[in-house]
Amino acid sequence: MNPDWLSYGPLMLRAAGLTLWLSWLAMLIGALGGTGIAFLRTSRFRGLRLLALLYTEFFRSVPILIVMFFCYFGVPLVFGFDVSSFAAATIALALHASSTMSEVVRAGIESVGRGQWEAAQAAGMDRVQVMRYIVGPQAIRVVLPPSVGVFITTLKESSLASIIGFIELTKTGLLVRESTDGGLVPLLALAALYFIINYAISLVGGRLERRFHIGSRSDLVGAMG
Repeated sequence: MNPDWLSYGPLMLRAAGLTLWLSWLAMLIGALGGTGIAFLRTSRFRGLRLLALLYTEFFRSVPILIVMFFCYFGVPLVFGFDVSSFAAATIALALHASSTMSEVVRAGIESVGRGQWEAAQAAGMDRVQVMRYIVGPQAIRVVLPPSVGVFITTLKESSLASIIGFIELTKTGLLVRESTDGGLVPLLALAALYFIINYAISLVGGRLERRFHIGSRSDLVGAMG
C-alpha cells in the first residue's frame, strides 16, 4: 500500500463538501417541488390530483440513473441546449426527491383531522391561514423525520452523478485509489466519510425534531378547543 494516499485527504474533504452542496441543493428544490405536488394531491379538482399522482408514481418508479441520463443526454436532444453535469445531476436528484417529498408532505397534511380544518374555516380563516396556523405546526412533526431520510437517500444517490461526468465524493475516492494503488484503505476512508456525514445529518434531524415537537395529538386537539 502506498501511504501517499494520505496526501489526498484535503481533496477528499473538498469532494465531500461538493457532494453535500449538490445533495442539499437538490433536496431544497425537491422539498419545494414536493410541497407543491402535495398540495395538488389534496386539491378538490380531480384532474390536478391525477396529474400529481402520475408525476409522483413516475419518478418513484424510474431509477435515478435513467433520470440522470435523460437530464444530461436527453435535454440537449429534445430542447437543443447543453446542460452541465452538475445541473443535470441536481435536476435529476431534485425530481427524485420531490416525488418522495410529495408523499411525505401529503401524509403530514392529512394527519390533521378534517374537524380542525372545518373548525378553523368556520372561525373565518381562509385556506392559507389554516395551513399556516393550524395545519403547518402539526404537520411538521410528521414531515420532519422522513425528510431527514429523504435527504440521506439523496446524498447517497448523488454517488451516481459521476456516471454523467460529475466528480463527487465517490468518484474522487476511486480516482485516489487508482492513483495510489491504495487497496482497500481509500475505500474504507470513503465509507467512513459517508458514515460521518449521514450520521451527522441524522443527529441534526433528531435535534430539529425535538425542537419542533409541540405535544401530542390530544394536546393539540385540546388547544383547539
